[in-house]
Amino acid sequence: MAAAEPPDFVDQFTALRETAVAANGLVEVAVDGTGDLVGLNLDPRAMRLSSDELAAAIREAFGKARAAAQERAMRAIPEALRQETPELTALLQDVKSDAHARMDDILVVANELTARLDRLMQPRS
Repeated sequence: MAAAEPPDFVDQFTALRETAVAANGLVEVAVDGTGDLVGLNLDPRAMRLSSDELAAAIREAFGKARAAAQERAMRAIPEALRQETPELTALLQDVKSDAHARMDDILVVANELTARLDRLMQPRS
């Protein structure tokens, strides 16, 4: 019988769960290791909160749960993967250069559009 393969790295993150509460326990939020919302429990008494208070409580609990999940997920990443290598540095530099080039292209187009709009907005003689 073959040995079971270790779980996929992404599966480990999606299996990770963190929960947090807010509004004195009326709101409970659960997230996975990727920060995705995987659970939301509202005590029936939470419906007595104003919509602004309820929204704030959900955001607060979500933020706490996501921060805890991110911290746990970072601890789960092997040290070897957290260290920069020449290959990773080169890849990041390529991505950065590509992003700058694309941003330059976008700025050129935006400037051209602005110039066209300026010409269209000028009164005709």
